[in-house]
Amino acid sequence: MKTKVIAFRVTQDEYDALVYNGKTAGYKLAEFVAASLKPTIELSKQAMAKEQKRLEAKAKRKAKKAAANGAQ
Repeated sequence: MKTKVIAFRVTQDEYDALVYNGKTAGYKLAEFVAASLKPTIELSKQAMAKEQKRLEAKAKRKAKKAAANGAQ
């Protein structure tokens, strides 16, 4: 799978804090930020899958209703 780059700005103090926490945990900065975001990304993927399933079910109900109305 092709990866994407996400860039965002932080203050110098925030940057220093992230670097410190990453080093303390034994990670490089990018690894630490990615690991920190992992739980949020997983929740987002679950929410997105749930919404997609809901929309597919809605479309299926609509198609079924249209077919029933057309057959009358």
